[in-house]
Amino acid sequence: MIRFSLPILIIFAVSSNCYSQSPISHPNTTWKYNTGFSDEFNNGTLDYIKWNSNVGDWGTWSWEPGNAFLKDTVLALRMQQKTHNRGGITYYFNSGILQNKRTITYGYFEAKIKASDKWPGTCPAFWLYSVGQPTPTEEEGVQYGEIDAVEIFQIVGELKTLEMNLHARVIKNGSLTWVRPGTGYADICRNTWVAPWDPREEYHTYGVLNRLDSIFWYVDGIQRGSKKNLYWHLPMYITVSMGLRNPYEKYINGVRTVMPYPDTNPEPGFPTEMYCDYVRTWDTPPQLYAEKEKYQNAEFLVDTELKFECRYFAGNGKTVLANEWNGVTCKLQEIKPDGSVVTEITLNDNTSVGKESGISTFKFSLVGITPSSELPSGNKYVLKPVFKSSNNDGEDVFMKDIMYTVIIKGLDTSNSQIPESERKDYISLYPNPASEILHVFINDKTTKEITVGIYNSMGVKVNSQVIPTDVFHQIDVSDFAKGLYIFRTDNSISEKLIIN
Repeated sequence: MIRFSLPILIIFAVSSNCYSQSPISHPNTTWKYNTGFSDEFNNGTLDYIKWNSNVGDWGTWSWEPGNAFLKDTVLALRMQQKTHNRGGITYYFNSGILQNKRTITYGYFEAKIKASDKWPGTCPAFWLYSVGQPTPTEEEGVQYGEIDAVEIFQIVGELKTLEMNLHARVIKNGSLTWVRPGTGYADICRNTWVAPWDPREEYHTYGVLNRLDSIFWYVDGIQRGSKKNLYWHLPMYITVSMGLRNPYEKYINGVRTVMPYPDTNPEPGFPTEMYCDYVRTWDTPPQLYAEKEKYQNAEFLVDTELKFECRYFAGNGKTVLANEWNGVTCKLQEIKPDGSVVTEITLNDNTSVGKESGISTFKFSLVGITPSSELPSGNKYVLKPVFKSSNNDGEDVFMKDIMYTVIIKGLDTSNSQIPESERKDYISLYPNPASEILHVFINDKTTKEITVGIYNSMGVKVNSQVIPTDVFHQIDVSDFAKGLYIFRTDNSISEKLIIN
């Protein structure tokens, strides 16, 4: 759905509208059942303090509030054939939707659904999506996020194929871009599973777990898909809906387009209803997450900058506290084999105080830091983020892996064949700082050409080429981001370079 697109059961307190057990997919969890985003639909009337059935129409979908109602002790969402006009366009069907009035991001979300009898043409769905987010300016910034726990009857002609997909609008190369299965991102967005049963015949449970690092899908308590969580960190609305599908609408030139089926010619199968026995939400614990592959045993050059980025989540409805950590904190420590600390650099992100979730960035200066190879035997450098959540009246939250080991390398190594006395004037860079063209002179009469590399402050090589020696050579640096770089030759001679 896209707008625009052990053995012991954990028991929680029970209210008139509260479920008492863990998710069927995670029977031994200690997650807290979240009543504010859950409903058993057994109170006789819809809870309009919690839910909204009048969300506004979009695309080919006309949402009529009267099409969402309780039938016995389940939510019924109806689709009916009814000719009507909006925005100067004639439409031929309307249907029902129910959406939580508050947003949520992380947690486990589960619904028990029986699909509508009408197929094809309808799409019973359980999903989460964001609304009204500003357009970001930074590269990879996210403007829209959507997690489909399930879309039934999504694929034309495939009755039993369940779609469990991701959609996002992301800044890529400076432009807002759709990241979804149909735009070349199937590897990070698409999940499908073919059920061995007809989803129209009985109820089945559909669940999705959204964490800082990953997203997991479950059908009847069994995991049926997973993806890395790259973009799905926006606040979203939990939604149950029945959207119109082919043949009553079709994609024409990439746009959903309504097909003419006026109610003067009744279509068989309408009206039709899908049923939702419950929507249940569980809170997952406070978390910290960083991309392990970017930092564990990663190498960083001395006299540069080690940039560490991590996501934090204080818990649904909880916040990061100031306390002794002053928000999210990260420590760069030299530790002994027994874990005792030799030296420590501590940085704080106090902008995280009072927030439920976000990203903290720490920039450690490595100027004057002893390279890892020169540390006493067994000593190493580690990164250790931590914060205190308001959860449980104050709870320290550490990264799952506790810490990451990083390697700090020296600029020069013993591999250099250039005598120490000759290294000072070996590399000439002009101008420095540079902004457009960098002139390079390598003072080496022993070879006609040499391989050089330019490394950013994270120690990542951003440019490499073979240049002649003993003559000035030009390198275009106009596309480089502003900052500190290291210019290095393949015989391990280095020079600092500033781009402004």
